[in-house]
Amino acid sequence: MEKLKAILRKALFFAVFPAAFFVFLFFLGEQFEVGRLGAIASCEGSPNPSACIRSKGYLPAAPHYPDLGRRTLGALARAVGGDLGASYKEPVPAAGDPAAAAAGATTAPVAGQPAAGAPGPAPAPGVTPGVAPAALPPATPNARAL
Repeated sequence: MEKLKAILRKALFFAVFPAAFFVFLFFLGEQFEVGRLGAIASCEGSPNPSACIRSKGYLPAAPHYPDLGRRTLGALARAVGGDLGASYKEPVPAAGDPAAAAAGATTAPVAGQPAAGAPGPAPAPGVTPGVAPAALPPATPNARAL
């Protein structure tokens, strides 16, 4: 019986406690990511989204966090969450957005997509290219996740 207690104590100390600590760090990093994505969503309609995101305490580009602790835990959450199936992609600007048109004009064409002057796929019958159907509700921040 003493041998079994010693084995269980070692398993608790070397397996369960480190696993629980890792899960705690993942949840903490996930909360940082939720806050960052919420800040990005709240700055979506702003005239200067980069300055708006920066005013909320986040960086608009790749490291996303100005301090090393949140940066490390956020990267851990993105890595583990991405492996579990979560998506941390940045929202794509709307098609009618002038900033999106300017950004699209400055980027190089992606492989598999038609060039800017090349004809794209044919629109569905009864659909006017570049005009959204009137029956659809306006896009919401949560519509990107679907």
